[in-house]
Amino acid sequence: MAPSPVAGLVYGLLFSGLLPQFVLATPLTALGGNAPVQALLAEPQDSVPNLLIEESVERDAVFVDSDSGENEEDKESIFAPSWWTSTLMARRLLALTTSGVVSTIFPDPLPPRSHAPANVAGQSISLKEYFADCDEALPTDTGNGGDGNPTFLALRVATTFRNTAAGSNISLSIDWWDHINKTKPVFPGFPLSAAGLPRVTLFGYIESFETPVPRQTEAALRSCYVNAHPDAHVWLPGRPGSPHSSFWARMVVTQVYWIGGFGGFQQIGWMNVTEWNGIRRRGSLSGVGDGRGWEDVRLPGEN
Repeated sequence: MAPSPVAGLVYGLLFSGLLPQFVLATPLTALGGNAPVQALLAEPQDSVPNLLIEESVERDAVFVDSDSGENEEDKESIFAPSWWTSTLMARRLLALTTSGVVSTIFPDPLPPRSHAPANVAGQSISLKEYFADCDEALPTDTGNGGDGNPTFLALRVATTFRNTAAGSNISLSIDWWDHINKTKPVFPGFPLSAAGLPRVTLFGYIESFETPVPRQTEAALRSCYVNAHPDAHVWLPGRPGSPHSSFWARMVVTQVYWIGGFGGFQQIGWMNVTEWNGIRRRGSLSGVGDGRGWEDVRLPGEN
């Protein structure tokens, strides 16, 4: 298969994780040999937000080409996943992850009883928070079968949820970096690199569950969330002796930004939110994708 027009900078890939949009081929050292090789990176295609039907085009590829006179057919090609496959991977990342970095904005002006310094008004703060992908577990009258909107057991005293109560939107960043020792190099001779592993940032807002929460919904939320975070049973809503008042909330996802790894090897850009919401564990909603669900893909290092 003939390569598409080449672009990228492998030297930058090795040392900064960034791939400029111009053509360059940089000699590398072959693993287990003295012959220099060149990695030619196909020019990545830009993400097209809200594109409902994936185009049938050749995917980006990395061609590892030896100068030692080998035949054309000996070249090895590594193709980046399609955007649809990448969205499945992102949904799997959400399902298998239980904490991430949440960013919110302090209100401006700060409320009268705020303990925060006055000069942080209007600034962002990023904090590690628990979450769980619980929508799939909810009854049909309160859930959507697993729509990619994560669940929070929100503490009213927490800065994150004080800010959202004051009107801040929210972003949630999660990654696969903790699994680096289970992965393989992106190509022979390249070191293990966390920067080459997936991460995704969700943008949206917090929406509280109706109160009182219906009994079946409450039971499903408790079961799902405590399964993900056993210690959270201590601050469940209404629990006698709980150190803090809490409530159930979901993050309604409005945008998704994906970095699958290094450009040329993985997709980088804005995902289709209709596809994000339409993916389920097994399969996807009618008219969304190719029928696969997030259980049909694997993240780096998974069997």
